[in-house]
Amino acid sequence: MANIVYNIFKQKLSLGDYKWDDAPLVGGKYKVMLIKVALTDPDPTTVATAISGSKEYAGSYTPTDVTGLGVTIDNVNDRVLLDATVNTTVSSVGADGVSQVVGVLLFVDPDDSDTDASSVPVAHFDITAFLGNGSDVTFVWSSSPAALVTLT
Repeated sequence: MANIVYNIFKQKLSLGDYKWDDAPLVGGKYKVMLIKVALTDPDPTTVATAISGSKEYAGSYTPTDVTGLGVTIDNVNDRVLLDATVNTTVSSVGADGVSQVVGVLLFVDPDDSDTDASSVPVAHFDITAFLGNGSDVTFVWSSSPAALVTLT
């Protein structure tokens, strides 16, 4: 298992194709999807490639927007923190009858269409595994350091 930041996101952020503290691009959004198999390869360039082989959780749910995005410069530790100050709640996560949710994939949905082939992976986070049961699930983003992604 691993928490990873995808190389394609690092490239797009570095080139100015994406920005963090607002929509990544006109009409686009940052979102999360639920994952049933740990993702470890930092090289996929699309969400479809990152989750190929049925890695997305098959229970009912809808990929959910991540909001409250902010950037903090941490000069003491020589890093930049990309954060979400608003926790993200995925509503009504249903059971798939077979697997557990083991991770969260943060991604850019460039046209807010939930199309995996056009979406770009940002980061994968390991979480404590759980079974969907129709309840809402809230992801409380880290406060130490206060960042979803740390750039050093």
